[in-house]
Amino acid sequence: MSEPLRRNRDFVLLWSATLASTLGSQVASVAYPLLTLELTGAAAYAGLIASTATAAGIALRLPAGALVDRWDRRRTMLTCTLMRAALVAATVTGSLLGLLDWRMLLAAAVISSACEVFFHPTETAMLRRVVPSEHLPQALAHNEARQYGASIAGPPLGGLLFNLGRTVPLAGELLAYLLSFAAVLAIKDPTPAVPAAEPSRTLLRDIAEGLRWTWRQRFLRILLATAAGFSLVFSALTLTAIVAARQSGATPADVGLMMAISGAGGLLGALAAPRLQRRKPATVVLAMFWAAAAAIPAMAVHPTAWAIGPLLATAFFLAPAANAILYTYQMTITPEHLQGRVISSLALIGSAVTPIGPLASGLILDRWGVTAALLSIASVMAIVALGATLSRTIRHLPPLAEAVAAR
Repeated sequence: MSEPLRRNRDFVLLWSATLASTLGSQVASVAYPLLTLELTGAAAYAGLIASTATAAGIALRLPAGALVDRWDRRRTMLTCTLMRAALVAATVTGSLLGLLDWRMLLAAAVISSACEVFFHPTETAMLRRVVPSEHLPQALAHNEARQYGASIAGPPLGGLLFNLGRTVPLAGELLAYLLSFAAVLAIKDPTPAVPAAEPSRTLLRDIAEGLRWTWRQRFLRILLATAAGFSLVFSALTLTAIVAARQSGATPADVGLMMAISGAGGLLGALAAPRLQRRKPATVVLAMFWAAAAAIPAMAVHPTAWAIGPLLATAFFLAPAANAILYTYQMTITPEHLQGRVISSLALIGSAVTPIGPLASGLILDRWGVTAALLSIASVMAIVALGATLSRTIRHLPPLAEAVAAR
């Protein structure tokens, strides 16, 4: 019988390292736009930095997955974290010396985004090595809680630190990366020696191999489709919820509280995930889709911040448990040497349609209003939920214990 997760030293270190890194990123997500506005007075520069960093991450996602499968994973995490820390340190120095401008922030944001694209699949692949099979679902649930917790705490913390001085949030981000580096450094290297790539194998060939393998797995194809649909819905819903709240008279503080309430729903769901995972997997996954499909049209009845916040929390509540279940299956069926490529492929393809959501919802909001936008989003969510329900693969998911035992 393996030791509980809380006594698994390497898991606690890995979890803590990623928490610190994620918290640093969340602080930066608020600090960089505020700092850019202070330096330039133009929102366009803040938008350019955010968009360029996002585009760089998308462009590098598939090559990163292939390279992660070639490189030593612990060393990759250390390198990425150290690079981010060095960049932030240079930015802090530039700010203190009065030399900081928006170009330095652009470079820091782009390189940090690139490092994150390497860090995330590496951390997920390492999880499989440091956690016994029977504890993998619980570990993934803890990771979901970590993500929601950081997303709730990070942005307000970034704003608070910025009020203390424009360099303060950068110093906080630097501290977070240094703590992350120290935690990864303390992990006993859990990965076997990475076999050297065959001289004849190009990076493009490795990427193609990962995409082909992913597409041949029926479960992963369905996971891609449902994840893409869910991402599309919630990227559109975020903008629509903010516009609806503002049109109903909500202040910016009210909007922030509304989003915090929605994040709290996900965090509570992550904390409840270990218990929910004991239920039939298909029941939890399908309940997640239908809970969202029911919550979204309910927002159209009374589209105010105080109604939308709890309904968003309801829609998010089952997502952590369902995500942990689905990604447990993904990790158990994927061979060790393909983990990085499959994780990156899922992340890229699953989020490829996400940019369409805000654009489509914005057009509908301008032409037909909040109610039409919410009902349109609800219709898409209902289609996604119906597709998942009709899928034999989803309906007949085996119990998690059987899946991890077969690993």
